[in-house]
Amino acid sequence: MGSWRVDGKGTPGILLVSLEGSFTESEMEAFVSAHNAAINAFDGADYRVFCDIRALFPLSPEAAAQFTLAKSYSAGRRNFRGSAVWVASSIIAMQHQRTSAAGRVLDTERISEEEAVCWAHLSKVDRGR
Repeated sequence: MGSWRVDGKGTPGILLVSLEGSFTESEMEAFVSAHNAAINAFDGADYRVFCDIRALFPLSPEAAAQFTLAKSYSAGRRNFRGSAVWVASSIIAMQHQRTSAAGRVLDTERISEEEAVCWAHLSKVDRGR
């Protein structure tokens, strides 16, 4: 069973998301819904995404497809500036890179095993308007 957290209010201009465990397609659909609602709550204000997936297990093809939809949602927003992904496993990093490429966010994303590297990236990334 997978669990997730979405917080768009704790840090101004940052959407904090974390996912851990093993996700079914329906669990990932619930995450995507919450993710998209949090983005809508920015109401056009610029935002960046910090994603902690250090405890995430490899995704099934169905769950990965849903995760890609969340990334595509961000990619389609004019106020999306970029993302950083904190990982602990090279396997998860590779899967995440594939979903990021399919979701059209890879050009503004940094995937790292170091939290400080992720935050440094978010402090300077700014997808052109």
